[in-house]
Amino acid sequence: MKTSYSKLISIAIVLIILMVNCSAPESKGNKSVKPQVREQNTVADVAKPNSLFVKEFELGTVENNREGIESFKLDNEKSLVTWFCVTHTGYVKFKGGKVEMLDNKIISGEFEIAMDSIRDTDIDYYLMRVVLENTLKSDSFFNVNAFPVSIIKLTHLKELGLNEYLLGGDLQINGITNKISFRTKIIQNDTSILVLTDRFYIDRTKWGVTIYSRNFEQTDNSFLFTDSVSMKVTAFLNRGN
Repeated sequence: MKTSYSKLISIAIVLIILMVNCSAPESKGNKSVKPQVREQNTVADVAKPNSLFVKEFELGTVENNREGIESFKLDNEKSLVTWFCVTHTGYVKFKGGKVEMLDNKIISGEFEIAMDSIRDTDIDYYLMRVVLENTLKSDSFFNVNAFPVSIIKLTHLKELGLNEYLLGGDLQINGITNKISFRTKIIQNDTSILVLTDRFYIDRTKWGVTIYSRNFEQTDNSFLFTDSVSMKVTAFLNRGN
C-alpha cells in the first residue's frame, strides 16, 4: 500500500512539472510560442553527388580493404548530448562511438547513447528532478530497461563552408529508426576531431514517445505537452582504435 501511495505521489509530481513547464505551445489560451526551427537542408539534399562521403555507406563495407583508414574513438567523458523541452533542459551521456576516415574524408560513423544517463539540469528541487528523470526512463517514455542504448549512425555529409557541414544519418530510439539531419562544425587536427552541432529538432512521437501528445491522446489540454524536442551534440574523438 505504501509503495502504491508513493507511486501516486510521483505521478502527481511529474504531471505538475509537465503541465507547468512542457505544456503544448499551441494550446488554446497559451501564449507560448512554438520553437522556431531554422530552415535546413533535408536528408534528400545531403544525398546529392557532391557529398564528401565516398558513398552512402554501411559500417563494415570497407572491411575488405582497410589500407589508409584512420579511426577516431569517442571520448565519453568529454562528449555529451544536450536536450531541450521548452523550459526544461538536461543531458544524456555517450556509451561509445567512433568515426573512420580515408584521405581526410569520413567513410563511417556510429555513436551509442547510454539512455540510463538521462539527467535534468534546470530543476533545483532534488525530489522533483529525480521523479522527472525516472519518468523519462520509464516504459511510458524512453523505456530504458528494454532499450538501454540509442544509436546515431552517420550516412551522409555535405560541405557548407570552412569547417561547416550538413550531416545526415539514422537515429534509433526505442528500437525505432528515423532519418535526421543537422548542421555541424567539425574541427580536425592530427590527433583529434571536435564535432559541435547546431541545435536541431525531432518529433518525439516518431520514436514511439506518444504520451501526453495532442495527436495521440484525447484528454484535457492541461495534460498535453509539445511533441518537439531539440538537442545538440558535443563530441570529442581521439585517434586510435
